[in-house]
Amino acid sequence: MKNLTRNQLVWIDQPAWALIEDRTWDVEAQAILAHWRTQRLPLVVCRQRVETLADQVCLGLPAPQQWSRRRLALSVNLSAIIGCGVFPSLLQVARTNHWAQAAFDLSEALVAQGVQAQVYGSHGWQLLTGLPYLHATSDLDLSLRVSNFEAASQVAQLLEAAPLPMRMDGEIVFSGDQAIAWRELHKLLAGQTTQVMVKDLYRVWLAASEEVRTFGRSTPWTAPDAALALS
Repeated sequence: MKNLTRNQLVWIDQPAWALIEDRTWDVEAQAILAHWRTQRLPLVVCRQRVETLADQVCLGLPAPQQWSRRRLALSVNLSAIIGCGVFPSLLQVARTNHWAQAAFDLSEALVAQGVQAQVYGSHGWQLLTGLPYLHATSDLDLSLRVSNFEAASQVAQLLEAAPLPMRMDGEIVFSGDQAIAWRELHKLLAGQTTQVMVKDLYRVWLAASEEVRTFGRSTPWTAPDAALALS
């Protein structure tokens, strides 16, 4: 699928927008779609539905406050994608919002570990679109790509210790595109849980520590018969 990953930004061509807008939508959805098309704003790759055809991709459009924070689910042909990108970095968001030094220190510490933190969620979409997404209790959602379990452990410890004024959420994403909420991974490391929820482009499942420790290795891990899969 053109090497697409969850939470990746994509831009689609005008014929694809025309097909989307030709579908039956209510007035609010029509306004959202028209704004996204005319402003040439990106969509985001989400988890793919089982029934999705091989030549199509499922995308999401999370609207801002003025449209009730509505989320639209779309699908387009892969051939309609004309560009790909990533969410803004933590450093970009921190500079734009004039955050305190703690955010810059965290960004620097992550970069020193070879990890670039991308900001999705409300903070990321507001910077991308210039539209109002944030509210008083908005979390900071980070996507952090790591090479292996050891790197993921170091990142989780950095996040847990960072004195940022807002709550940090988000995922640690391994090289095989397995994503785990960093708070859940921290609980696993601390022995407070024995399983964590894992997501990739197609699935959601529960994984024990033995499986998680293999993420990023070249040899795939084989799940035991008792593994619990969530669909």
